[in-house]
Amino acid sequence: MPTPRKVEAVETLRAKLADAQGVVLADFTGLDVQKISELRREFRKNDSEFFVVKNTLGLIAAKECGMEGLEEYLDGPTGWAVTSADATAPARVIKEFHRVHSLPKVKGGFIDGAVVSPDQVVRIADLPAKPVLVAQIMGLIQSPVQGVAGVLHAVMTHLAVAAEEIRKQKETGGGS
Repeated sequence: MPTPRKVEAVETLRAKLADAQGVVLADFTGLDVQKISELRREFRKNDSEFFVVKNTLGLIAAKECGMEGLEEYLDGPTGWAVTSADATAPARVIKEFHRVHSLPKVKGGFIDGAVVSPDQVVRIADLPAKPVLVAQIMGLIQSPVQGVAGVLHAVMTHLAVAAEEIRKQKETGGGS
């Protein structure tokens, strides 16, 4: 029978995971209290949160939220980086922190509804934020349309100029 404290811990984590767009699991072994506090501050700056729960409780909460497949990453000390804003933010924070301090080590994650491996998390960290990506894609989609519109506008302008010249020639009697 689970203790009330464990039930509360699962419920708290489940509430955080229910709204999560991105979750990154990391092994924080080797980080002292000062570094973990610094890491948590970086997560807060990026609308994310970093916390530690027992792996069994985390797995229960994740499964209750439909995050299947995280079992293989829940071995040993595991920190949970969670965001309900930009799904790629936790990956970027961990990658940058790791670049400076050589820790924590990425274990895996769950981003935009899919389980991701440690390598995928690192690659995702290199991507711009989702709104920036959407804007870039929209720009790429819009670019050819703008090109076609520009060409059509130029053709129509030349046609209008030619028609005006023909009209002028006919008025002055210089036409054929």
